[in-house]
Amino acid sequence: MTVGSTEWPFSELVGVIDLAGGKAVQAIAGEREKYQPVQSCGGDPVTLVQQYRELGIRSFYIADLDAICGQPLQLTVLDEIASEVDHDVLVDLGWSGAESASVVDAVSELIEAHSCLRIIAATETAHSPMALDRLAACIEVTRICLGLDFREGQLIVSQTLKDYHLDRHSLSPVDFKDSTTGVGKGSNGWLAEFCTKPSRWVDHAVALDLHRVVILDIAAVGKQVGTVTGEVCCSIRQAYPKLTIWSGGGIRNASDANQLIRQGCDRCLIATALQGML
Repeated sequence: MTVGSTEWPFSELVGVIDLAGGKAVQAIAGEREKYQPVQSCGGDPVTLVQQYRELGIRSFYIADLDAICGQPLQLTVLDEIASEVDHDVLVDLGWSGAESASVVDAVSELIEAHSCLRIIAATETAHSPMALDRLAACIEVTRICLGLDFREGQLIVSQTLKDYHLDRHSLSPVDFKDSTTGVGKGSNGWLAEFCTKPSRWVDHAVALDLHRVVILDIAAVGKQVGTVTGEVCCSIRQAYPKLTIWSGGGIRNASDANQLIRQGCDRCLIATALQGML
C-alpha cells in the first residue's frame, strides 16, 4: 500500500491497541476519560488484531489503560489477544515495582503462557528506577522493555518518584541503591536526574541487560501531527546502537513512518493511521 509515492513499511509497523474496560479504544492525546471504542471493530480487541493482521501487521503494542490507572489487570483480554499473535507483543500494564505477590504471579503466568509477550516497565508508572530491577527478578530480562514516556517532549515520571526525590528523608539505600551511576547509594541527586533525563533510565536498563526501549509522546497520540520522537530515537541509537527501539505518536502517513525509521527507530507504533485503512 502507498501514500503518494511513499510505501508503507509494513514489516516495521506495530499495531497499537489501547484497552479500557475490555474494549479497544481510540486514544487521543492521553485524555483517557474521553476515549471511545474503535469503530472498525466495535471495540472488540481480538477483531482489531485480525484487522491489523489483514493489513500485514505482525507485531503489536498493547496498553492496559485500566491497569495503568491503578485498576486490575485485564488478564482475560490480554490472553485472548496474545493467542492470536505469533510475533512480538509488548504490553504496558502499568508496572510500578510495588505490585502485590498475586499480581506478580499473574504477570509471570501470562508471560509463561505466551512466548510472544514482553512486559514494559514505563517511566509514567514506575515508582523508581528500581522497578526495572524488581521486574527483572520476576521474569527474564529478555522479556522486559523500558518504556520512555513523554508529553510534548518532556519526560513523564510517576508522582511517587517525584515525591521521593523531593523528600530526602524518605530515601532508603535498600530501596534505591544506585547500580549505574557511581553516585552514593540513596543519594537524592541521582534520583532527581531520573525525573528529567531519559538517558539515566536507558543507562539503568542497559546495566540490567535490557535490549529494548519503547518511546512514546502521549500528547501526539491520535492527533496525527507528525512524528515528534525522532530526535530522542536518534540520540539513543547513537549512544546504544545495539538497542531495539520502538516508537510512535503522531504518525500520519508512510512518509512519517519512514522518517522515524531513518532517525533510528526499528518499529513504528501506529493506531489512528492504520485504523483509517480498515
